[in-house]
Amino acid sequence: NADSYKDRDIKSVYTQHENIKRKNYEQRVIQVEKCSFMPLVYSTSGGMAPQAMVFHNRLAELIAEKTNEEYRDVISTMRTKLSFALLKSVLISVRGYRGKASRVPELPVSAISFNLIPDGLSGDSSRLQF
Repeated sequence: NADSYKDRDIKSVYTQHENIKRKNYEQRVIQVEKCSFMPLVYSTSGGMAPQAMVFHNRLAELIAEKTNEEYRDVISTMRTKLSFALLKSVLISVRGYRGKASRVPELPVSAISFNLIPDGLSGDSSRLQF
């Protein structure tokens, strides 16, 4: 942690940053966009503030329901992708961006399978081929 946060627990730091984001953005979002605002605060090590956790859990529930996948597979995939995205942003901020931008299009969420076991192989590992 930074020297300014060394005497504080991480929960109070998250709450402070949620309140700062809420103060800076909530009124404009409500008045101009006519919608609600939920501040999403993350640490560089992958930790989440309480509001971000609520958001991720609810999003995983909705995706699991829509794609008929297991919740645990969806939330695991989401957390893994988030961890790598945070790691990438930290590395870029530390060393700068190097190379050409990727031209590979992202798959839509509807095209991603969150289940780690291929269809038709549930429970029977004797048929797996490597």
